[in-house]
Amino acid sequence: MGRPRVSGSLKQSVRTGPLAGYRILEFGANFTAPFATMLLGDQGADVIKVESPQGDQIRYSTSARGGISAAFISTNRNKRSVVLDMKKPAAVAAFRRLVKSCDVVVQNFRPGVVDRLGLGYDDLRKVREDLIFVSVSGFGSDGPYSKQRVYDTVIQGVAGIAGTQRDPDTRVPCMVRSAIVDKVTALTVAQAITAALLSRERTGQGQHVRVDMLNAMMSFWWPDVMSNQTFIGPGATAAGTIADARLIYKTRDDYVLAACMSNAEWKGLVTAIGKPELAHDPRFRTMPDRVAHLREQYEELKDGFLSRTTQEWLTILRDLDAVCAPVNTPENLCDDPQIRGSGVVWQGEHPVAGTYRQPIHPIQFEHTPAEIRRHAPMLGEHTDEVLQELGFETSEIESLHEQGAIKTNR
Repeated sequence: MGRPRVSGSLKQSVRTGPLAGYRILEFGANFTAPFATMLLGDQGADVIKVESPQGDQIRYSTSARGGISAAFISTNRNKRSVVLDMKKPAAVAAFRRLVKSCDVVVQNFRPGVVDRLGLGYDDLRKVREDLIFVSVSGFGSDGPYSKQRVYDTVIQGVAGIAGTQRDPDTRVPCMVRSAIVDKVTALTVAQAITAALLSRERTGQGQHVRVDMLNAMMSFWWPDVMSNQTFIGPGATAAGTIADARLIYKTRDDYVLAACMSNAEWKGLVTAIGKPELAHDPRFRTMPDRVAHLREQYEELKDGFLSRTTQEWLTILRDLDAVCAPVNTPENLCDDPQIRGSGVVWQGEHPVAGTYRQPIHPIQFEHTPAEIRRHAPMLGEHTDEVLQELGFETSEIESLHEQGAIKTNR
């Protein structure tokens, strides 16, 4: 009960999610805006993705089949694709007409781009006064980096992520091997949109909402990683941080994750490893002690883990109620008993890309369940459909096609 529902044929169903009845226009690309709006689409919003004739570049990145990439499929379900060539005045006019029917517009172009197109907040609020206009940028509109081209990797450098992820031995900075900044920002954007919608319900006012990747990532990174930089001036104790911890141990046949927070968990861990005396070692007696001696902790334990297989260690550690986990790889992740048993991965048939799988929506609503209603759309798949809903006559749509202002995958 409460798991996101899946329509068998994935045809448009009656939307039941908490955002049913809202329409969101996504005028963005890559990960951030698309991932944010996909989550809101799962929750019932009617998400219309406006693309250029070339399409969102993430359509063609990463592993692909049938002309559509895995990354696109996993960030663009529950959307309809409309292609407008914004270089054509007729397409700009159609865009404005579309905005009039939307509650939210989300764009993630560099500051100034949409204003030059005449599609910034001040322009579009004249089309719909209570519009919520969300601008996603790399560094915001202020500061010396604000005009710089920004991707996830750039923010990983500036925000201290790569510096924090230094190799423990070589001290060489290392990137997080994921578009973590894009996705953290997307979650921030999704929350910002729902908050702005709630505010509008109470006040009747729309607003311009700005989210920049640097701020979103620093807010995410700060509480634990930056603990030694939080207090200014003397008097604060310095300590190791979780970023310094080595939690992965080599076993006889693979690897296992083993950690501890409480004193009881530490006692269970060192007992299992055959070194119960470490529970009373002054370097490891309390949690602050252990954090201050993370490297020594690892060195004391690592050889003991080589005596058994990963599965043997998991059995022993779980019996002791110690903190542990297998170290899954992308290849075996979906076979993990917990992932299989919880139903967190859903499998479907895309009409072009074939059989695929992806995680279900991460939130379980008791009364307004999230749904997977639509596969990620082909480029321009719904252009004519959406324009017809807006009241465009057939002759108007054909004229737009003739002018090259729109494109439909038909």
